[in-house]
Amino acid sequence: MLRAFGITILILLTAVVGAFAAEGPIAQFTYSPGDGPYAVLFDASGSTDPDGEITSYQWTFGDGTTGSGEKVAHTYPAAGSFSVTLVVFDTAHATATATETVTIAADGTVSAPSVPEFARAAVPVGLNVGNAAPEFSLTDAAGKVHSLSDYLGKVVILEFWRVGCPHCRATMPHLKELYERYKDDGLVVVLVTPDWNMAATQSYLDQNGYSDFINLWDDPRKGDDQVTAKYKVWTVPHTLLIDRHGVIRYTGYPNKLLDSNIVPWL
Repeated sequence: MLRAFGITILILLTAVVGAFAAEGPIAQFTYSPGDGPYAVLFDASGSTDPDGEITSYQWTFGDGTTGSGEKVAHTYPAAGSFSVTLVVFDTAHATATATETVTIAADGTVSAPSVPEFARAAVPVGLNVGNAAPEFSLTDAAGKVHSLSDYLGKVVILEFWRVGCPHCRATMPHLKELYERYKDDGLVVVLVTPDWNMAATQSYLDQNGYSDFINLWDDPRKGDDQVTAKYKVWTVPHTLLIDRHGVIRYTGYPNKLLDSNIVPWL
């Protein structure tokens, strides 16, 4: 009886562990012209692992040769179109693959660099670090609809705030500094504003040098359907950092968001 009970517990534990099994890595790469004819630089630094670390980058260049490394240079023997494949491995020995076609003209020039399509990571949706941030759609002051998924491929500072909150206003310069430092690397600041007077809120941002922030109105009349409520933000200001694949990498007070939190995901 006890042995059977133990086996049952073991089976249940195995099922629970399986339900929370580690997610695999995500392979992404870009390419650009290298130094000289037929030369290409490959960059896989956009690859990520939502719950671990990538340990190996393996390349097949499409001309019968291979290579390894996060960033590699390769020179092709002649013009043509080549199917390049990247395989990444993580600490759990899981793999992911990405493939791009590189075209080289007869004069040795490389086709325009590829622009990767960033997919939402296949991790559970939630509000903790490592979760995929819940999707939402809100309008800006001009009535244009913005969805969180519009910013896949960007690193997003998602800030919940109110213009009437002194602590919120006090943290804006810090967010501005971060934005100016990393905007050219793909950082954007998205504000979720549950204020009644959206025009006054936008006016404050424009007059104080924050017009580059994307300010979205979270209509207070929606009650529990507000994005603020769905994100369980009970006090403002509150900040999340979301990576290029929609995964939360930081949640907390905005002034405690540091360069070290942002740089790994750029």
